[in-house]
Amino acid sequence: MGFEWFVASRYLRSRRKQSFISIISFISIGGVALGVATVILVIAVLDGVEYGLRDRFLANEAHVVFRLHDHSFFRDYQKRITQIQAIDEVVAASPVILSQTAVFPEHSEAIQDVIYIKGIDPVAEDRVTGFSKLVSGSTDFQDSEYIKNARLIRNETITGGIVLGGRLAARLGVIKGDLLRFVVTLAKHPVNESMLIPDLANFVVIGFYESEMAVYDNNFGFIHINDAQKLYNKANRINTIFVRLRDAELAPQIARKIEDTVQFTVLEGIPDARTWMELQAPLFSALRLEKIATVIIETLIILVASFNIASTLIMTVMEKTKDVGTLRTLGSSRGNIMRIFMIQGSVIGTLGTMLGTTLGLAFCWLLSSNAERPAYWYIIVLAVPIALQVLIALWRALPNRDGWKFAAAALWIIGIGFALYCAVRPISFAELGLSHIYQMNQMPIKVNWFFVIFINVLSLLICWLATLYPAWQAANLKPVEALQHE
Repeated sequence: MGFEWFVASRYLRSRRKQSFISIISFISIGGVALGVATVILVIAVLDGVEYGLRDRFLANEAHVVFRLHDHSFFRDYQKRITQIQAIDEVVAASPVILSQTAVFPEHSEAIQDVIYIKGIDPVAEDRVTGFSKLVSGSTDFQDSEYIKNARLIRNETITGGIVLGGRLAARLGVIKGDLLRFVVTLAKHPVNESMLIPDLANFVVIGFYESEMAVYDNNFGFIHINDAQKLYNKANRINTIFVRLRDAELAPQIARKIEDTVQFTVLEGIPDARTWMELQAPLFSALRLEKIATVIIETLIILVASFNIASTLIMTVMEKTKDVGTLRTLGSSRGNIMRIFMIQGSVIGTLGTMLGTTLGLAFCWLLSSNAERPAYWYIIVLAVPIALQVLIALWRALPNRDGWKFAAAALWIIGIGFALYCAVRPISFAELGLSHIYQMNQMPIKVNWFFVIFINVLSLLICWLATLYPAWQAANLKPVEALQHE
């Protein structure tokens, strides 16, 4: 062990007359640990939400959405789908009609909602978005048992079946087999032109779409593409093509390639290919902004803790003025003195950083682990009294009490760790009623190891910088002035 390390370790372990300095040292370690643990945990949550949403979007949405710039209908869509599927990296493409319409259940006499209607080819849609895997009920839009039963008991024209988003169905108060009416157009009354006559279409609810994504479950209804073409009188036309890629990250390059490959005449319109990144840009931009703000705030916490380190060292220098003077008289250089106090402050910063990293990763693991835990009352009724009794028994029974302080501390750490293991559990968005906002049932955790290393390096750097001024101040003490009152 070097001279500077030896003296610094003695200062760290010694029982100072001014116990206040020791308290500030512990506060400094705790402050650094709190800042590091918090930033690791919060960034893990934000990364988990971002990646969770990303995975859900990529599982339920097309990677590229191709349409005309004005969203109008176009012909020859099968030819254009063939052209798109011939492009490298394209897995599948499906024809879609996207529109909005007003709807109301058969038991209602007024419009209840305006929803998005997605006319699809179920087979092609399955290859792009995995549609049928997310449907509870039937996906047979033409010959479902619900449609057959509705035609038998109702003296009305049934256009086809519809799969409704689960939350949308709950909001409208409909179940499988119920009739849902679409307001297709509004025409003027032949006699009284001030009145409007709605042109209605009847669809039978044959299933519910349960993707756990609010944008679909709250707002979308799915019908067969042939029914959609009849509904809007657009035979053999569509207005959108959904495209799935082998690698979703290549969406921007493939989108430009699709625009260059699939050509339209000037009269038809301007092709427009949008990627999943562009369609969800506001959401992911907001998440990135939250992460930046979080890093800044948590860095300020670490900075405040580093000020405590600086104040601790300044007061240590004041307390150890005689020691510094003695060391200088015995031949220690300014560099030796400066390194002693820099090592002392760096050790405090390192302990805080290590403790914070351990706590942060432990909380991340606890919040992501679905393992069964003992009930909360078990901690209070059993664990705490037993731990206290064991500590008291050890303290009274063993003659060499100082030698067992480490064991007592270890038992306390184990006890606190067990209490945290029982108390810290995964957070359920479903139980909190927030699943429709975050579009997932449980708060996800994803540890970014690169960021963990980055925040450790940043914390150590800030703590090291905080030692420079107190160490420089100690190094500039003159031996004569330091010992003149001794």
